[in-house]
Amino acid sequence: MLALRRGGSEALIQHAPPEVLAMMIRHLEAAWPQEGCGVILRSGAGEGDSWRVVPLPNTSPTPHVAYAFAPEVWLQVCLDADARQEAVVCVFHSHVDAPAVFSSEDRRQAAPSGIPLLPQVSYVVVAIRGGRAASASRSIWSAGDFQTVPLALADFRFEKTV
Repeated sequence: MLALRRGGSEALIQHAPPEVLAMMIRHLEAAWPQEGCGVILRSGAGEGDSWRVVPLPNTSPTPHVAYAFAPEVWLQVCLDADARQEAVVCVFHSHVDAPAVFSSEDRRQAAPSGIPLLPQVSYVVVAIRGGRAASASRSIWSAGDFQTVPLALADFRFEKTV
């Protein structure tokens, strides 16, 4: 059911239009002082790619320090993605006034018992300080663990037009 047909973890960074990543950043900044979260979906291949940012409500009981998707909302995202022939390529969330690192809690949620739930998906964490994106990282499952690399926010920082 879950759309993981194509795309994979490299697709987000190598091919996503900057405006898609800017939409993600704007959502995470707007969620501050709570953690924001969502997914990025992709359909098509090559120049016909279509990208969609899906902000999701954070249903964690402690939204200042954690995020969670409501199971029924996540199921609907997956069903819609399948119907539209989209692949989940990124799960994203913010850390409030904390570093953009894939934390031990993030790892536990993404790979319970050391088995990744979405092995072909990038996990992007954006540090939001004072309501503004300060830094970001991307983690992917590789060689039996999550490997994390920093992302340059300048690569996809766009100010809102007036």
